[in-house]
Amino acid sequence: MQANLEWFRTFKAIYETGTMSGAAKVLYVSQPGVGLHLNALEAYTGFSLFERTSRKMIPTERGTLLYQQINSALKGLEDIEFRFKKKAGGQRATLTVGMCVETFQQALEKYIPKLDFNLIMQFDTNDKLTEALEKGTIDLILTSNVSVNKQLNFDPFTIEKLILVAGRDMNLSEFEALDKQNKKELKQWLKAQLWYNTASDLRLLKLFWEQNFKELPDFLPNYIVPNKFSIIRCLSMGDGLAILPDFICKEALENGVVRKIWEGYQPVESTLFFGMRKRSLLANEILTIRTMLCNEYQENSITSL
Repeated sequence: MQANLEWFRTFKAIYETGTMSGAAKVLYVSQPGVGLHLNALEAYTGFSLFERTSRKMIPTERGTLLYQQINSALKGLEDIEFRFKKKAGGQRATLTVGMCVETFQQALEKYIPKLDFNLIMQFDTNDKLTEALEKGTIDLILTSNVSVNKQLNFDPFTIEKLILVAGRDMNLSEFEALDKQNKKELKQWLKAQLWYNTASDLRLLKLFWEQNFKELPDFLPNYIVPNKFSIIRCLSMGDGLAILPDFICKEALENGVVRKIWEGYQPVESTLFFGMRKRSLLANEILTIRTMLCNEYQENSITSL
């Protein structure tokens, strides 16, 4: 394992402020993130650097010795950073947010130039984003997974409905003539078509198929593309089917680029949640992002909870 410079910066901040929360405030990071850095540094050195009390972090002898050895070097680096950094009217907070890339592009991307704080976006699966929130490496997530971690809050945001969409020019006369109550016939027709999916979100097809036919799909998509907007663009130019969230393809449906052909025997819905820590130094920045997303969904007549 190699040492990370940020571990030493975090250690220095804890030493000088005397608390984990004080260090987090100075560094503009989350308190759990401070704890992760300190734990990593103690594991790297093999020594306990602080005695942890309910009110204060008291340096051990090894901690004091380490501070004396790194203080001047870190001050030199901070001075260089200050002299070479472009000043923009004061230090800006940095917020890390996680969600699927399509939601970011659809609902949040256009607001980025208006933000008065730094933003780092992370795109991953629901499981990975929730795990990152638990570790303290991310501040706000939009997810369908709810953690039982008592240090986290999950507030309902919106209901996502899955729909079956087809290419704009696809001949659907056979589908329209089918008796939809005959599940065997319907399944045969569906499996005979070309299917699109993304490598990162195969769960949508599985969820839709399992809920409607009480079994997992026994076929694989024909085309695996980077994201859901790639699916929409491909469908607009040819035949094919895909399972997509209603919000992601709302604009494409309105423009006639793709067509919604079936919602299933009953709507396949899941609730999306805002996930965050109960206590965050970035509460104002988190509220800004949440408000932007809520307004965007309301403007597009998507169910907001």
